Amino acid sequence: MRILWARSALLDLIALRAYIAQYHPQAAARIASEIVATAELLALNPALGTALPKPGYRRLVIGGTVYILIYRSRGEDLEILEVFDARRRRPRTRI
Repeated sequence: MRILWARSALLDLIALRAYIAQYHPQAAARIASEIVATAELLALNPALGTALPKPGYRRLVIGGTVYILIYRSRGEDLEILEVFDARRRRPRTRI
């Protein structure tokens, strides 16, 4: 299975890293790497996250963090749609 990142999800990741880097640059790099590594795990086990009401959509909490991935399966591809901080806002993805 191939992992694809929606442009909006990439922008989320970039913004999240930039925000954390203002206060702790090392943590920003570590958390961003952790998010990407977790997304790559989904290629091996796409059902790892919790199913959402909208068919094919799932949510995965990044272990040890407050960050959540919203993703969906599309044939042989898995698309990361959103990365968000659960403390700060709700997902923008309509599910």
